[in-house]
Amino acid sequence: MDYLKIAVIALIVILIAKYVFKISGKKITALIINSLIGLAVLWLINWTELVSIPLNWVTVLITGIFGAPGVIVLVLLALFHLI
Repeated sequence: MDYLKIAVIALIVILIAKYVFKISGKKITALIINSLIGLAVLWLINWTELVSIPLNWVTVLITGIFGAPGVIVLVLLALFHLI
């Protein structure tokens, strides 16, 4: 249930950013899709218990904006206990 709350909060932040920065709908849609994929990847990584990455709106937005490289950076940070 926490994942759903995180996804909703991230969606709200994205929609607020859309109106504040006047970002196009196509870019917002891509960001939302990337964020959902990133949330699923982070959940799978945490499920395997290789590393523990906190799932919050910051980590979801990082994966949404940067995609796979963002996930790799988060995993590396978690491996070195920096997050």
